[in-house]
Amino acid sequence: MTESLIRAIEFWAFNQTSKKNGPMTFITGPRQVGKTYLVRERSKLYFNWDTTEVKKSYLKDPYFFRKLYQPGSPIIFDEINKRKDWKKILKGYFDSAERIENFIITGSGRFDIFRKGGDSLQGRYDLYHLLPLTFDEIRQNNKKRAPALPREFSTWKPDITETISDNQLISMGGFPSPYLSSSKQNLQKWNDLYIERLVKEDVRDFSNVQKVDQLELLVRLLPERVTSPISIKALSEDIECSQVAIKSWLRLLESLYLGVMIPPFHRKIHRAVKKEQKWYFYQWAMNENPAAQFENYLAIQLLTACQYWRDQGHGVWELYYLRDQDRREVDFMICKNLKPVALVEAKSSESDFPTPLNYYVEKLGIPGYVLYPKGSTRQFGENKWGMNSATFLKGLILN
Repeated sequence: MTESLIRAIEFWAFNQTSKKNGPMTFITGPRQVGKTYLVRERSKLYFNWDTTEVKKSYLKDPYFFRKLYQPGSPIIFDEINKRKDWKKILKGYFDSAERIENFIITGSGRFDIFRKGGDSLQGRYDLYHLLPLTFDEIRQNNKKRAPALPREFSTWKPDITETISDNQLISMGGFPSPYLSSSKQNLQKWNDLYIERLVKEDVRDFSNVQKVDQLELLVRLLPERVTSPISIKALSEDIECSQVAIKSWLRLLESLYLGVMIPPFHRKIHRAVKKEQKWYFYQWAMNENPAAQFENYLAIQLLTACQYWRDQGHGVWELYYLRDQDRREVDFMICKNLKPVALVEAKSSESDFPTPLNYYVEKLGIPGYVLYPKGSTRQFGENKWGMNSATFLKGLILN
């Protein structure tokens, strides 16, 4: 990691960590996205619960960290969520009458799945997400940075005075290590090792999946399914296992941040498809097909913006896609509190305004954008724009 990479989460996630008896700060996201580097910059009191040393220290003294406590420095627990009793441990620490320290908790498994029951930590933590690099985070900018408010798409106009590019981010992916290496060979090795470790280590830690070979085959088949709605039946036939298993494994892979399922939006959309979801990798460089890679890239960039706006308390922002039974499809719809606010279509090269996008812009009365990796900015009419992705993404998360 270098000083040129500014992680947006730094501007909003750590406001409470130095305050006495404040809520715990949970930071979750994909493995190797930079969580450990980020939190270790905040405090030297870092404890990885995956290590034998920390496990032994806990058995000798459950409050082993207190002898090392320094005022103003939060206690950092990494991967404590791999313990079966982790919620009980944290609840005990937080509710302790002698507590004077604060906590930052990090992990690569989703923390939000534990809310379904058992030893609730409700009211004791703030949850934040660290996701792959965004264009705003890698932009070279010596000016003071600050979080951007959610974009008012109805009034927003693109800035075409600056020549900018996100080509390296598209081709190298959003994980710091392969992105900073700028090497395609290193990228391929990193991608392969990432999948191997996730399937053989993280799956083992968070589930009791027996058919690991079939699960790994599912992961290897998913890149060719990007951009199209996932057919559970087709995957079950290809892998020769039940549809129930496929659904369960996809949920598991999503909970481990390998990728995300984007659902179709169907409220008040006549003849809209309601069930089939699309799969996108957080590491969009898993895709070798340029068109699929670019669409995957936009999916994660838009999803990250929605998640970061939610984390800051700007409302419930969500990402969907549109598809109806008449085969009209738009790649992405951004919604705030279930209200559509913008439509986005991904194209591999500069394009005219697509007919399905035009149809839904007119029908819903919201702006529509066709985005491509390279090309000029064009206005096709009121609320209808075409531009390169960097122009659209600039200022979406950070000013």
